[in-house]
Amino acid sequence: MQNRRDSFRQGQSSPLRFAPGVFGLCMACCMWAVACTPVRYVGIETYAPASITFPRNVKKILILNHAAAQPKVPFSSAVRTAPDSLGIASDSALVDFCRTTGRLIAESPRFEDVRLYEGPYRTDPAFSSDAPLTGSEIRRLCGEHDVQAVISLDRLLFSIHEDVWKISAIDELHEWQIRVSGVMRTCFPDGNTAPNAIYLLDTVIPQLTSNNGWADLPVPTPEQLLREVAAHVATKAYVHFVPYWREDTRWYYVSSGSRWKEASAFAAAERWERAVAVWEALYEKSVSWKAKARLASNLALGAELGGRLTAAWQWATLAHQYFAAHLDADDATVRLQKAYVEALEQRMEEDKILQRQMEQFPR
Repeated sequence: MQNRRDSFRQGQSSPLRFAPGVFGLCMACCMWAVACTPVRYVGIETYAPASITFPRNVKKILILNHAAAQPKVPFSSAVRTAPDSLGIASDSALVDFCRTTGRLIAESPRFEDVRLYEGPYRTDPAFSSDAPLTGSEIRRLCGEHDVQAVISLDRLLFSIHEDVWKISAIDELHEWQIRVSGVMRTCFPDGNTAPNAIYLLDTVIPQLTSNNGWADLPVPTPEQLLREVAAHVATKAYVHFVPYWREDTRWYYVSSGSRWKEASAFAAAERWERAVAVWEALYEKSVSWKAKARLASNLALGAELGGRLTAAWQWATLAHQYFAAHLDADDATVRLQKAYVEALEQRMEEDKILQRQMEQFPR
């Protein structure tokens, strides 16, 4: 069989862009608000475990479209009246969701092979239901396709609302709010399923900005929108099945002293070991609680970037204790530092799961 990555092809690019979610907007506002404070934000990538830990013997999996397609996706518009005969089917969107999910899972080295069941499995019209596969169906699918597990999309529903906003005399912003809900399950040939079903719930907002009117910029059809959104939601769903890289935001404190500036320069150049060495020296000499608190937080970041999560948690906890002892409990700095401690605690728990999952990778 060909390399598993060859089985899932990248779809065509689209002129659509997806509006940032609430978290993205809040983070942007937060970074703007602290532009004049002694804090520098940095983006980091952390390797996170999958939600589901597969048994060690599972080397090959099958992606199955077990959802019944909506024959007419609900559509509303603030700018036009949709005719009653407008039938927006979701069958192609379901296929794109499964293909994208399979391709992303196949990019991980966890499985030897990731296979896609061609075509829909269900033929009944009960698209709002999500009846799980039966034990006999799972055993038959695993036997026919030579796999040890089935990832089944059991339901995927959509609704669309569109708006158009004037942004200038000749330009417009075309926006759609597409609500998505679905259910996925992981099934094994012994008839068992993963402990919990995976529920998908999202509101995706594709946007298209006109450029001197719509003459040279075709508005995508509702079917095209659904396909784009289904593939986009799949980029969030696949992380339930394989470890993945996750983007996080961290920060370090800066100050006006020469040694502080030296450490900040090292940090800005991502020479973290050199920055940590300076921060450690400053911490030992500092007598100010505020300086020690900030330096402890910086040292927590340095330890985390070095993969020393226990040390990072210890430094972050110390920094929080300093801040909490001298500032109000609802102070933004106290709350931010507490959130960092909690994030590190979560990473430490996830790291235990991740190590177990990594042991199952082919060697």
